[in-house]
Amino acid sequence: MATETRETAPQVNSSIASIDPEEQRLRRRLPRHLPKRANDIYVNSHSNIKGQQSRGVSLLNESGWVVVHGLGPAVPYAINLALTLQAAVSMPSTLHTNTSSVYLSGDAEPSLDGVDHSYHSKGCAAVHIKISLPQSNGKINSTAKDPNRLVKGS
Repeated sequence: MATETRETAPQVNSSIASIDPEEQRLRRRLPRHLPKRANDIYVNSHSNIKGQQSRGVSLLNESGWVVVHGLGPAVPYAINLALTLQAAVSMPSTLHTNTSSVYLSGDAEPSLDGVDHSYHSKGCAAVHIKISLPQSNGKINSTAKDPNRLVKGS
């Protein structure tokens, strides 16, 4: 029917509920400046890769993009998951990769004399990979006419 509209919000909420407990624990300990959107997948070395892959494919089909984050020793796992997601979708997708250093603060440790608490902060390598599907809104991309033409900002 032409008057029916398809709502995707319940599907996104169902994918939030499908976050595995290991990722939920990881999200609670993240620095405040890192995003915690429904389309963000955080990977660590103990993550359920198969579960995150199925969640990533469903998010890609729903919204058209997903961001995979890996911190420290989980960087290779994040790269592997992003490449697996790219291969799993049936249409061409693009990967946008950013690397950064994230400063993590450890738990407070009381000193021996009980006066001050010391906080440990350390830098940690991070990778953020955005996988996006092409938009099918009927507009022709200006680079599709001439693939050698460079577009400013891309």
